[in-house]
Amino acid sequence: MNPCLGEDIDRKTLDKISRLLGGTYAPETSNENAQLRELAFWRWVAYEGYNGQPPRSFPEHQRRFMSSCYNKTGWAKNRFSNKTIFELGCGPLGMIEYIPALKRYAFDPLNQHYSKLFKNARSSDIDYLGCESQLDEMPKADLGICFNVLDHTPDARTCFDLLLSKIVEGGAFLIQVNTIRKELKRTVEHESMHPSPLTFDRIHSWVQAVSKDVKYELSNQPSADNEFFFMCWGTKSLR
Repeated sequence: MNPCLGEDIDRKTLDKISRLLGGTYAPETSNENAQLRELAFWRWVAYEGYNGQPPRSFPEHQRRFMSSCYNKTGWAKNRFSNKTIFELGCGPLGMIEYIPALKRYAFDPLNQHYSKLFKNARSSDIDYLGCESQLDEMPKADLGICFNVLDHTPDARTCFDLLLSKIVEGGAFLIQVNTIRKELKRTVEHESMHPSPLTFDRIHSWVQAVSKDVKYELSNQPSADNEFFFMCWGTKSLR
């Protein structure tokens, strides 16, 4: 049976995921381990749904959630309607799906798989990129988005710098990270999917170094995974 939002991923990748979760496959790197587990999670969402809801309701869930997060910035929805926007680490359905723009580019190393699993829900006018070499050909963006990505990468700082390098001077950014506090424990499974955990102080210092007008929201209470929702937005500028 295929997921209602698209079609299943290739057999070779499925076999790797099955063996990984069964304890018979050892990924060569922590990044491969994190990506396979990330893909396994989103495949489960495509088949079983998210947060107890059926799979068909997931796109609407994402629209509401991502729109509510974007609205916290105070930016008009059509602010970038005649501009270029870019999302780094877009996942299956990123924030970029719900923001009108003249040009939209969405990068994720798992896009070849997401474009199968969620092909009936993704936008037809977004350029989905899966190889870093494609980023060299992409024009700089007026808005750069990185939502729940940095701690999922093997090198959060390199990923952060890449995002900022793809935004024009004076362009806008929106970054979200689920931050940790070192005194709060997380599960082994959760840690394996987040090889670069970030504290609030660390990510906030990075952002302050590249923006004079950064604003942010930080949750007071931890999630079930002992993380704290952090989202910031502002203008790329030299300090």
